[in-house]
Amino acid sequence: MLYFVKSLLSLGIFYGAWFLFFRKQTDFRFNRYYLLLATLLSVFIPLIQLPALFPAGFQNPLGQLLTVQLGEIQVGDLGSAVAAGSAWSLVTILWDVYLLGVFIMALRFLFSLFRLYRLVRKSETKTEAGIKFVFVTEELPVFSFFHLIFIRKAIFENPRAAAIICHEKIHIRQKHSLDLIWLEILGIFQWFNPFVYLIKKAVKENHEFIADRDLTVSESSENSYLHLLFSEAGGFEFSPITHNFSYLLLKKRMIMMKNQKSPQKMPVKLLFTACAIALTLFACSNADQPVPDNSPQVAVVTQDKKIVIRDQTPAEQNAIAAQADTGQVFQVVEKMPQFPGGLKALMQYLADNITYPAEAKKAGVEGRVFVNFIVEKDGSISHFKILRSIGTGAAREAINHEVLKALMGMPHWIPGYQHGKPVRVSFNLPVKFSLQ
Repeated sequence: MLYFVKSLLSLGIFYGAWFLFFRKQTDFRFNRYYLLLATLLSVFIPLIQLPALFPAGFQNPLGQLLTVQLGEIQVGDLGSAVAAGSAWSLVTILWDVYLLGVFIMALRFLFSLFRLYRLVRKSETKTEAGIKFVFVTEELPVFSFFHLIFIRKAIFENPRAAAIICHEKIHIRQKHSLDLIWLEILGIFQWFNPFVYLIKKAVKENHEFIADRDLTVSESSENSYLHLLFSEAGGFEFSPITHNFSYLLLKKRMIMMKNQKSPQKMPVKLLFTACAIALTLFACSNADQPVPDNSPQVAVVTQDKKIVIRDQTPAEQNAIAAQADTGQVFQVVEKMPQFPGGLKALMQYLADNITYPAEAKKAGVEGRVFVNFIVEKDGSISHFKILRSIGTGAAREAINHEVLKALMGMPHWIPGYQHGKPVRVSFNLPVKFSLQ
């Protein structure tokens, strides 16, 4: 899950750089390669780890954002706690929603291909110089897909349509359909990413600018071509994976055809591109580095079975630092740690072992306590941290004591695994104390 957040962030940085520095440039081939490179890098950069970019002890906020939060435990004033809500974790729900989105987008893509296949099968065709013309009978705009040009026969036989056909041949010659197929595949797996759709729109527009520029260079009359755009362009898109001869971009296309090539030099463009890549690497790396425990306090059990929260000794700080250095703390791994018996058993254990402290009830203290802990490589539980507590004085201490006592008494978990090896995994647990 963290990978997708970093991918969204990286693509957002690349798109932002294009929007600010290159969007109005008329070096259309550079824009094409920049946008395609941005999508490729957004896939691979999140996999790169560069901890040297960060100071020692730095924690990437993305990792903390996606730390798995367990189902909430609600503690009432009449006795032991109860498990509130579903025991399903947020990550599990998000994965289910993600996979459903992938399934829907894949069906949409396959349906687009099927529509084209069906249109070819039922239409008259003609092949010239390796290009197949598909004579559609419906009132469709002229469009192309790989070596296919879909066009009404009346338009094909009109001498004035030569420029339209040449326009579509430029799409075919420069293999623009490959760009659209790649973006559709990326959109299937990153359907949640708004920057995928923005870049797809920018790429399709840029394809039209390229075809217009290449065609009008060889045209004796640019005004004649513009008139043709108005008279023959269609008003809708038949398929997201095709190039449509559409009037939806006419204003932009006219402006771009009239503009001279941008004066910005290639070294400047490459500098902006390098800066965007560097910023993306910095923002998306190091999410799973070792996380040292710098908390100034520690929870310990005394001989009389009481939990005491006190300052760490130098020896304890060194031991914790050494432990952190020997293993990364992950938020999400391939195989998540599991409480013996599963999530339902975990919720039941916590419900049976957390009670409402008398001091807190007497003081009328209510609210949520958030505690973080780590499941170690051997399944043991360590590094308990109260992230947020409630109340003051004795009531606050009693609530913290009650929550920590339950966590410290947990049996060993089944450890988590990443790439076939046991790893340390962090969890958050919310506990709601309510007098109602």
